[in-house]
Amino acid sequence: MDINTLQRRIALMKDEVAYKELFLHFYPSLLRFSMTYVKQREIAEEIISDVLLKVWTMDNLLEISNLKVYLYSAVRNSSINFLVKNRKYTIWDIDQVAPSDMVELSTPIDRMLDAELKEKIAKSVKALPPKCRMAFMLNRQDGLSYKEVAEIMDISVNTVDRHLQIALQKIGATLRSYLYQ
Repeated sequence: MDINTLQRRIALMKDEVAYKELFLHFYPSLLRFSMTYVKQREIAEEIISDVLLKVWTMDNLLEISNLKVYLYSAVRNSSINFLVKNRKYTIWDIDQVAPSDMVELSTPIDRMLDAELKEKIAKSVKALPPKCRMAFMLNRQDGLSYKEVAEIMDISVNTVDRHLQIALQKIGATLRSYLYQ
């Protein structure tokens, strides 16, 4: 699927088929991403729907150079705004709030792993510092590039790289101790 083509079709022709395709493509990953912040499926669904509806109604949709980064950033900001508005979090608390639970392991290799190893990996990822976990999830689970992760998290590409190095070292150490007991 070519995101840029869908974006043009939506912006220029208000193509409902293109919008539906874009919606269905991004909805699952944006939902998981929002839930790492808000922890409630219904709220996350509402946030995603609002963000994706905005895409449909935007007059300047063609001005967005990377729609994927735009969507993740908009969902992040909307999720944080929800937390600050409805739960009385301060901006300083947000770094400790997100992300929450482990990535879904769903690649063919992951499905071949036994339940015990999956559990070790999940615990290892869950034990990562919040920003390392977020960078890891966006890069490894959602397949975003370092640059896209940096834009979404509002950090430098070098910081993303460092977060991923730390995450991989910690996960690797856990797996080494498990595999070579």
